[in-house]
Amino acid sequence: MKKKRLLPALLLLLLVLLCAVIFFLFSAKNKTDSTGYVPDLSKEYLVTQYSDATGQHGTFYTITKDSVLIIIDGGWAGNEAAVREVIAQHGNHVDAWIISHPHKDHAGAFNAIYANPDGITVDKIYDNGFDHDFIAEAGEPYDDIEIMETYYELTKDAANVTHLKRGDVLDICGLTFSVFNAYDDVVLANVGGEKDYQNNASLLLKVSSANSSMLFCSDIKYDMNDTLLASWEAELSCDYVQTGHHGNWSFSDDFYDKTGALVFFMDATSEITDSPNFPASTLKSTLMEKGKTVLDFSTAPNSVTLK
Repeated sequence: MKKKRLLPALLLLLLVLLCAVIFFLFSAKNKTDSTGYVPDLSKEYLVTQYSDATGQHGTFYTITKDSVLIIIDGGWAGNEAAVREVIAQHGNHVDAWIISHPHKDHAGAFNAIYANPDGITVDKIYDNGFDHDFIAEAGEPYDDIEIMETYYELTKDAANVTHLKRGDVLDICGLTFSVFNAYDDVVLANVGGEKDYQNNASLLLKVSSANSSMLFCSDIKYDMNDTLLASWEAELSCDYVQTGHHGNWSFSDDFYDKTGALVFFMDATSEITDSPNFPASTLKSTLMEKGKTVLDFSTAPNSVTLK
């Protein structure tokens, strides 16, 4: 009699355990992040680099998966139509738009679109937390200040804007965004004699999926190389790299070697990346001699996957 009573109890226990396992697996696969996105872990994210319609250097990337659209920068104001076309392919909806820093070759198209959305919706905006009043007083050595002023006026009262900080780790649409550089006292202490606050305070981001990652170096210049290498050397390892400042006057060979990446992006035309007049050409040659793949606007759009 005891055996007969024990059997149903065991079956019930097994059924409860099976339900718990199924619930756990379902929850892990369909865990939502702060944006409410439910990632499908069986699919890959596509990272795409676009050239600029103006024919100049500039930065415009998308990260896509299913209906998700994340934009990094967007290029010059003259690139507006090209950015709108990409957004239209995703239902005129942007889940997250990241502005590495408000320079005209990075935030120009954003300003034009955000000022006149024409049906485009943007859920969340992230920037480098620049100090508008400080930059306005200090001046801008390499760019006109109009783009920063316009971006500030457009977004200063927006509820969907997040000013990123060094050390932040965010979940955006199923990806992990680690912030290694943003505007703060570390930049002010290391900016150098050129006082290039905006470029040196641009975002250094590591974007990671389950099994791969990409480092976005924005327009950070050589002034920040030693500090960032000392602070984040153990976390620089990745599969892909967007080189700093379009490949010019930026990070050292040692910095890029620490990443271990196999594919490097330069946000510039071949007139820059193949010209001896620009440091980008030396960096490109050095990377290729090490067996790395270097992609620039001559073959854009260029895509890699985050698995």
